[in-house]
Amino acid sequence: MQLSEPVHVVYRLGSAPRIGAIVLAEQAIDTYLDGYGRPDDRATALDILLRDLARLRFLEPAFDGFIAEVESYIDQLHRDLLHRAA
Repeated sequence: MQLSEPVHVVYRLGSAPRIGAIVLAEQAIDTYLDGYGRPDDRATALDILLRDLARLRFLEPAFDGFIAEVESYIDQLHRDLLHRAA
C-alpha cells in the first residue's frame, strides 16, 4: 500500500510521540500542498491525505488520537478553501 509523504510523517511521529509532533505534521501537510496551486487540486490532495490517514488508522489503531488531530487540521484547510472560493 502506497501512502502519501505527509502520512509517512504522521506514522513516524505517531510511533514516537513528542512535544510539537502536531506542528511537524502540519508543516509536512503544508509542504505537500505547496505542490498544488489550483484550489480544486488542493482539495483533491487533501482528500487523498484523509484517505491515507484512514488507512493508517486501520493499520495503527494506537495512533487514533494523533490522527484525529491531523484530520482536524486537514478539515480546517478544506474549510479555508471553501471560504476563499466563496
